[in-house]
Amino acid sequence: MTFPVLRSATDIRGGDWFRLHPLTPLLQGGVVLLGLLGAGFAALWETVILRSILRFAGVEDDDEGSGLLYLIADSLALVFLAAIVIVVVSGVIFWLQWRVHLVRMDDDVVEVRKGVIAKSSRRARRDRINTIGVRRPLIPRLLGLAKLDIQAAGNDANVVLAYLPYSVATAVRREILQTPSKTRDNTEPEPQVITRELEVPLFRYLASLVVSVESVIFGVGFVAVTIAAVSTEEVGAWLGPIAVTAGFVVYLADRFFRVGNFVIDSLEGDVRVSLGLLSTSVETIPPGRIHALQISQPWPWRFLGWWRIDANLASSPGSANKKTPAHTLLHPVATRQEVVRMVELCLPPLATPNALEQVMVLLQSPHSRWAEAGLDEDSVVAASPKARFRIPLSHSVTGSAMIQDVLALRLGRWISKLALVPLARIQSSSVSRGPWHRALGLSLFAVDSVDGPVSTRILGLDNDVAGRWWDTVHARTVSAINTTTPRRRGRRSPA
Repeated sequence: MTFPVLRSATDIRGGDWFRLHPLTPLLQGGVVLLGLLGAGFAALWETVILRSILRFAGVEDDDEGSGLLYLIADSLALVFLAAIVIVVVSGVIFWLQWRVHLVRMDDDVVEVRKGVIAKSSRRARRDRINTIGVRRPLIPRLLGLAKLDIQAAGNDANVVLAYLPYSVATAVRREILQTPSKTRDNTEPEPQVITRELEVPLFRYLASLVVSVESVIFGVGFVAVTIAAVSTEEVGAWLGPIAVTAGFVVYLADRFFRVGNFVIDSLEGDVRVSLGLLSTSVETIPPGRIHALQISQPWPWRFLGWWRIDANLASSPGSANKKTPAHTLLHPVATRQEVVRMVELCLPPLATPNALEQVMVLLQSPHSRWAEAGLDEDSVVAASPKARFRIPLSHSVTGSAMIQDVLALRLGRWISKLALVPLARIQSSSVSRGPWHRALGLSLFAVDSVDGPVSTRILGLDNDVAGRWWDTVHARTVSAINTTTPRRRGRRSPA
């Protein structure tokens, strides 16, 4: 059966099957072809080209005389024939893969079907889709193509559409997020209202990589291997400093090109994160998908007033195993004003001047000064004085507080951290005691969230304080869940 190529986003509304861009198989499996061609060229270089150059230069004797010309001609012919066979076979395989790689959408699901020998079919229910990311790796970006990473609720329930022309991909994304009623009556989507919120300057981001904990670790390692090289007085020992320096440069380049060009937009109440200098990735994150927000500050940044913002999200990209950014990083290096704006965007319950001021007080002051921010005594707990024997550096700042309908968890000195967890997103809470805590009469309090970089536990609470706080958080969580009206995905305006 013949299926057309998807060239217009409106065509996908009818539930028919469509093929993706003809270059899709080459972009997905072209690495194997390039590897085979590279291996063939390497073999040709060692057996023919290099020997010919050496004999022409007089480095090696030409014992065979004119037979060398016949050897070169025969070898080139074999290599040329092998290259033709590889290209033809690969072309046939790629053509078959493209023929069976199909996509369709109806009022209920988005489905992708592919596979020549091992066939597979994946579906994502439209009412269960959290968000759709637009990914543009380097080579597809140069060709004007993009792929859609459809992230649905559930374990391993994500679907990837790769590849489509960029304009078609963005339009298909909006079609998928449209309500079924608008899809049926061919109603055009309303224009998007996009507001540029924040841009991270490249110089600031590069400076944050240089002035970081990783740089300190690199400096210590470099000094150690340099001292070892000097003490041994052997030339080979200097490979250590060279290797450490090369590793650090590679690390900086990877982080710079992968996370550079960081931009945050607001899109009708959602947060859109764009990043990447060579390969770009765009993710639209509804606030309801954020289960926990973390503001952190490594100690080298303390004098510069920079912060990092991460999040635990309801679902992760389906292609995360292929090095696609998970977008749990919401801001790589933020100033105080940018931290306040990100909290307003990501946690609407805290979008009031009083609540934002309380957040910054928790982040920058010891718990002995939290009462000055207007927090009630019943909504604050702090680490016990006995906790100095368990967490000697951070006992004076460790604690928890309730701000509106958000639970705040403060911990850390080496890396200051403040986790903000909406009460309606808490899955469970617990109190536990390890051997060290039990010996000191202390407890550990924690709330459970989805997987991610945010730490949602605090150490060093007195046993009775931890028990009362556990009951308080449980009661407030139940109340928040009962009073929260879930928003139906089908009613959500496209972003």
